[in-house]
Amino acid sequence: MDAIWWWVIAAVVLIALALLLVPQMRKRNVESRRQQAAEVREEAQEHSQVVREREAHATQAEAAARQARAEAEQKLAEADKLETEGARRREPAVAARSEYEEKLQRADELDPDVDTDGDGRADRVESDRDDDVRDRGDVRRR
Repeated sequence: MDAIWWWVIAAVVLIALALLLVPQMRKRNVESRRQQAAEVREEAQEHSQVVREREAHATQAEAAARQARAEAEQKLAEADKLETEGARRREPAVAARSEYEEKLQRADELDPDVDTDGDGRADRVESDRDDDVRDRGDVRRR
């Protein structure tokens, strides 16, 4: 046989080997990719538990925030109501205080033992009544 035939036979054998090995290599490559995909899915599954836990914690935190906001709004409404009530009660208290001051001033004007200046205010020695008035924080200073 001529050398050319040997080259042709060698080429045919190499082509046959290539045709046999290429599908096996593809099969091995496909299996390798399947294995990689399975590993990635397993990692994702493990990560999904962490994600669910974080979502649960976030949901709990949001619920706690909503509850705290509702409680704060309720307290604010209660504070507004109490402020309104305080203002409503303040008016008669101020009127009563004014009446009280006027009566004290009138009594000082009538009392011959109390020295009053020209505008009717008493210049007297401090008494128990002055201490009572001074002890109250909501009383105007005379």
